Parts: sequence; C-alpha cells; structure tokens
Amino acid sequence: MTRFKQYRELPPEFVKQKLEEFFAEDCIDNDITTSSTQTSGHAVRAVFIAKEPLLFAGKEIINQGFSDCRVEDIVNDGESLNRGDVIASIHGNIDIILKKERVVLNLIQRLSGIASTAFKLSQITQKHNIELLDTRKTTPGFRLFEKFAVAIGGGTNHRFSLQEAVMIKDNHLIGNSDILKAVSSAKASNPDGDIQIEVDTEDQVNVALESEATSLLLDNFQPETLPGVIQKIRTHPKGANMYVELSGGITADTLEEFCIDGVSGISMGALTHNIKSKDISLDIK
Repeated sequence: MTRFKQYRELPPEFVKQKLEEFFAEDCIDNDITTSSTQTSGHAVRAVFIAKEPLLFAGKEIINQGFSDCRVEDIVNDGESLNRGDVIASIHGNIDIILKKERVVLNLIQRLSGIASTAFKLSQITQKHNIELLDTRKTTPGFRLFEKFAVAIGGGTNHRFSLQEAVMIKDNHLIGNSDILKAVSSAKASNPDGDIQIEVDTEDQVNVALESEATSLLLDNFQPETLPGVIQKIRTHPKGANMYVELSGGITADTLEEFCIDGVSGISMGALTHNIKSKDISLDIK
C-alpha cells in the first residue's frame, strides 16, 4: 500500500552537482596541506574499508566523487559488510584523493548509518506486513540522499515534499478547528491526492472517520489502547481501506509493541535525524 515515490537510486548528475557544491565548500582547489606535502601526479591506490558491520549506501557518491580516478571492486548499495571488508579501490593521483576523501567519507558514512538503521528496524515491521516510514525530518539540501538511504535499507519513503500530499496536523487546525471542514477544503483542492489527518484522541478519530480523509495518522497513542482504536477504524465503512499510520514516541526499543494488526505504516523521524554514522576509512597504499 505504498503511497509515494520510492528513491532507491541516486541520479548521477544530481550527485555530481551536489559533490561540486560540497567540494567548493571545502575549498579543495586550495588545499594548502596537500599542496605543501605532496608531489602532484604521484599515483597511488587507496582503499575504502568498513571498520564495523554495516549496510552500505553510497556507490554513486564514490563513482562521481572519484570520476577523475579509476574505481575498482566497488560494492553495490544495500550490500551487508563486515569489519575489514573492502568497499572500493581507487587508483589515481594522491593529491586528488587527499583533497576529496573527507567529503566522500562524510557522505557514505552517514548514508550507511541511515541504511543500516533502516534495515535493522524494517526487519521488525516487515514481519507484520507494516511499512517503516521516514519523514521530512531531514537535513536541508540533503533530503534525497537520506531518503535514498532509508529505501536502500528496506524502509519506505513517505512524501518527499509538501506538494505531494495533504497532511493536516494540529497546527493546521489553529484558527480552524473543524476537522470536517478542513478535510473537505483540502479534498476540493486536491481531489485525487492523499488527504491525511493527524489525530491524537479517540474523539478526533471518530470525527476523522466521517470525513473525506484517505489516511489517518495516529499520533502518540499508547500500544495498550491501539488495538481497540484500530478495530474501530477497520470496522467503519470508511476505514476498511484507509492507510493507518502511527507516529510519536516510538523508538527502536518499543517498535515491536506498535506492530499491531491493522496498522499500515509506522513513521520514525529518528531514521534520518538521530543517526550515528558508520565507521569507514580510506587507506592509501
């Protein structure tokens, strides 16, 4: 019941453009350390190595980052690696490799951290046929990278931007607390789109079920009360085929408790905004 586009590939031209921005920020053309310690044009071999178990994400970043070198033996996105496994070998001039290594490492370390976390948590939800959803809690300018890593890890991409679906949250109801009127207005402007309403009480659930909403976001409900709420939704004439999403206060430790029959997806902002990067090194031989 996936509702939105899934980003399982990074477009090469997009990656190239972003890397040019990141390299410019790092002033790689004025690397005073490399220029004062290295002989330009000295050929070397450098190896990306996983320093801990991880699910790799970032093949296109290495390919585009070192397009002026020769990249060999690069692993595919989504491949599980152990400590000491080689991710890719780079053959090229030492000054080029030294100038670019930090930017490329920062990117693949973060993406591999996101992918690894998404993989671990999606193994829990998939057993219950529930989608593990990301959110828009992403790094500005870096959203496509992070959503890609979630998808590679086995998670499901929620809406990419504000234009892809209506999501009426509590702040949208300030000044207009009438849920039925708010949903009706949204439906009139977006007749073919997904209209999701956030609810945080059972009374709001009852009202939302009488609306034209196509998705419900149950926010901060407790696991012990959810089975009854889900049953109410699924037995309602408008709720049988409705997408039912859970969010709020769900952690890796409590995720299993929220995998309740009738839930369509569970969204976790922590998939992208509370991630520990994976340890990857670039060793020059």
